[in-house]
Amino acid sequence: MTHPASSPAPQLSGPAPVIVETAPLSPGQERLIDAEFLRPDGGWPALGEETRLRPIDTGAIRIDGPLDHGALQRAVSALIQRQHALRTRLHRLPDGTAVQLVAAHLPDTVTSSSLPAGTVVTPDVLTAQSPAPHVDPRTDPLFRAHLVRLGAERHALLLQIHHFVSDGWSIGVLYRDLSALYNAARAGRPAQLPPLPRSFAALSRDMHRERRSPLAEAGLAYWRRRLSLPRPRLAFTDEHPAPYTGLRRVDVTPVRVPPAVVDALRASARTGHQRGPVAGPFLAALALVLHHQSAATDIRIGMMISNRARPEAEHLIGYFVNTAVIRLRLHPGQTAAELVGAANAAVSEALEHQALPIQDVAAALSRHAAADGTPLYQVTVALNTMRTNSLTLDGADCRDLDLDQSGPRDAPTTIDQRWVLEEQDRGLVGTLTCQSAAFGPPRVRICLDNLDRALRGVAVSHRTLAEITASFQPDPRPEVRP
Repeated sequence: MTHPASSPAPQLSGPAPVIVETAPLSPGQERLIDAEFLRPDGGWPALGEETRLRPIDTGAIRIDGPLDHGALQRAVSALIQRQHALRTRLHRLPDGTAVQLVAAHLPDTVTSSSLPAGTVVTPDVLTAQSPAPHVDPRTDPLFRAHLVRLGAERHALLLQIHHFVSDGWSIGVLYRDLSALYNAARAGRPAQLPPLPRSFAALSRDMHRERRSPLAEAGLAYWRRRLSLPRPRLAFTDEHPAPYTGLRRVDVTPVRVPPAVVDALRASARTGHQRGPVAGPFLAALALVLHHQSAATDIRIGMMISNRARPEAEHLIGYFVNTAVIRLRLHPGQTAAELVGAANAAVSEALEHQALPIQDVAAALSRHAAADGTPLYQVTVALNTMRTNSLTLDGADCRDLDLDQSGPRDAPTTIDQRWVLEEQDRGLVGTLTCQSAAFGPPRVRICLDNLDRALRGVAVSHRTLAEITASFQPDPRPEVRP
């Protein structure tokens, strides 16, 4: 489809923004809008109506030391001008097509508040200071910065960026750019940042065209081979899965993998003098846990991948992320080295074929005559190793603060388990989201304990899978409901 250079803007309060660029949604944005924004009947919500699409709260950064408030404001303004995605809004054309509009300018004020002296700073207190969590991507700014004054030279900076324009890689770009822009503004010099020859919207147009290219056909041929039938379902309970009807109750549990274990995983995947990637060993260990929970030996995991093979994408904020299916087959006599090797190979091949959107793969496979409706994956993993440091602001000490996001909630999900982990100086830190009907708190605790045993086990190359799983705690399967 050909899109005009500009398009009527949504009806907003105040003057309409000047639109400088229009583009189709990226494939990742399409998935978000379908899954978390549209109503269950497929209709668009009314303007201002709360939806399930929430901002990514990138957490809070504790800043100790002198902070130049003016430099921070100039840095945020410059960041929003540099990264076009932060000036983007969702829009629906008269024919119903969803597009993204890039405005010339959007509000960029760093809001602020203060806590009374002596206030104990807890996650709940900081969360209460942040802007309201609901954001409508058609009308509201998709990046917000809020500064909480804790003392004369103590602050907490809360950064919120919307899922619609941000993935895990983007958070690392945001921290790097904001740090460089602040330090430059404070010193009165230009920031030393790589140029951005093309915008996220421009690359979205490329991705839109490539879905009908010969490269897409070659990618689809690979995934047909990789995901050939049969694709057995992972049976986490003795019940037949209920049809998906919308929101489901989920429980979110904090996860932490210690630095020593992460180092051992990288050593297990080492090639020559190069430190190995952590994804393959982690997926190998998780496959063992999923085997223990379901008795399956054919394991498929949806791995979030950056989808940034284009050089122009490396320094951009935007929602590029795609999902690749990692398929591993297990047998008891297999060694840890063999399983990690198979996982590394599967990840490497997936990265070579990462451009084809997962929804296109699923649609093509569902048209196969023998398709049985089994999902491509029931477990997803997002491992973000792009950002390992907090902000680096000259003259101040910065460190990330955890905002507790655990507990029960309702979510639009067909996924049984969702692992989201980020590499920090404390190891891999993140959350496990499980469907409550299949995974109560006792089962989740055992799952995390067994994952720890599996991670340590796969780092010992000669151990067999039978030896590793023999150390696991028994998995308590939920009782069948009448």
